[in-house]
Amino acid sequence: MAEDALISCTCGKVRGIARNLSSSSSNHVVCSCKGCQSYAHYLGRTDDMLDADGGSNIVQLNPASFDITDGMEHVACMSVTPKGPLRWHTRCCNTPLGNSFRRGGVPFLGVLPICLGHKGTSPEVVRLFGPARGHVNPTTPISFGMRLKNTVMLLRLLAKLMWWRIWGGKACKPFFDKDTLRPIAKPIKLSDEGRAALEAKAGF
Repeated sequence: MAEDALISCTCGKVRGIARNLSSSSSNHVVCSCKGCQSYAHYLGRTDDMLDADGGSNIVQLNPASFDITDGMEHVACMSVTPKGPLRWHTRCCNTPLGNSFRRGGVPFLGVLPICLGHKGTSPEVVRLFGPARGHVNPTTPISFGMRLKNTVMLLRLLAKLMWWRIWGGKACKPFFDKDTLRPIAKPIKLSDEGRAALEAKAGF
């Protein structure tokens, strides 16, 4: 059964609502890439963003279901690499919100469950979105079964992206200008030295 969940940063300055959340409306994955781990260190929130193996639980949603109603002035974004995803978070308390493509139009948002009030590894995340459908960019070799699971997960995501695009058209909310499809905040860029320092903290 689909549920709505309140969006809130840790200090409460940024608020909103995520609608119609369920296993069927989302794609729950775990990502252990350098970028996700570096991002957790950038925000200083490794304890509530990463699991014991350094993975981030991410819930991929149609951004049309994700509304920020208060505090957009506190929303910022950064990019670990020059061509990597935009990682949206709050300036006020470094709460991660979601990851997006660098430009609007594609209906995709990878939400970090903390902004919904749940640590990524909590049973409540599994209750809302089902167990993780795949584990991408693992730091250790994976079995053939896991590779097959990841392939099915990616095909499922592509099908959802097509459906969300057909159903809702070009996506802009909540982080892109509806006319230009450019991000509403200028992405913070890391220096090579800053990125290297974060990757070192993450053990790369």
